[in-house]
Amino acid sequence: PKVLASDIEQPPVVQGLDELQWLKDIEQKSNDYGLYFNPRILKAFHTGLKTAEWSPLTVLAGVSGTGKSELPRLYSHFGGLFFEVLAVQPNWDSPQSLFGYFNSIDNRFNATTVLRAMVQAQHAPGHETYKHGLSDRLVLVLLDEMNLAHVEQYFSDLLSRLEQRRGETRDVTLDIDLGAGLPPYPLRLGRNVLWVGTMNEDETTKALSDKVIDRSNLLFFPRPRTLHSRADVTLGAESPLLAES
Repeated sequence: PKVLASDIEQPPVVQGLDELQWLKDIEQKSNDYGLYFNPRILKAFHTGLKTAEWSPLTVLAGVSGTGKSELPRLYSHFGGLFFEVLAVQPNWDSPQSLFGYFNSIDNRFNATTVLRAMVQAQHAPGHETYKHGLSDRLVLVLLDEMNLAHVEQYFSDLLSRLEQRRGETRDVTLDIDLGAGLPPYPLRLGRNVLWVGTMNEDETTKALSDKVIDRSNLLFFPRPRTLHSRADVTLGAESPLLAES
């Protein structure tokens, strides 16, 4: 359905990078921006994303203000990944909250930006319908404050399908209900879409279930031991998008 398409411009592809040097550049550029991540946290986050075949969700936990949301943003910005963030709301209680719903008043399907990006990520560049396809790029989706609502209610279907994808050579799809008597849209779950969530540890949030924890990489952000002044808050230039290979 054309309503799911989005126009995502893509800068030139970068190939042939040394992985450790690439990760070091992200660390240095984040430091230059004024955010200092422990190298162990950065490497653990990178490793968590690389093992998405086994644990498809990387969860960043800790007290508020420790840089949990900034790490995936800067990792994508300086690393060359397309970044999409979705702020979880306390009233999310179904997959429609994550992907969208049929609007009977306008007689159209209202897709979320995450669903649009996921569809775009599975189409090749120059596709007749999705001219800015991202099938040869990496997309990182951040569910910010994911435990404001019960994760199982809006993410369980997708998490189960991502688990079924493990080791599978055939395409794994998730049916999106478009409403209005239309057949479901088969959303292909490509491995170029990576999932990250953040969670604060306070009385306003829900605890994660064993099912979610078992299928996730959990990273805990400690309280900062030192404070740094930031005289200049200027974000460096965005890196060109990496090829998935």
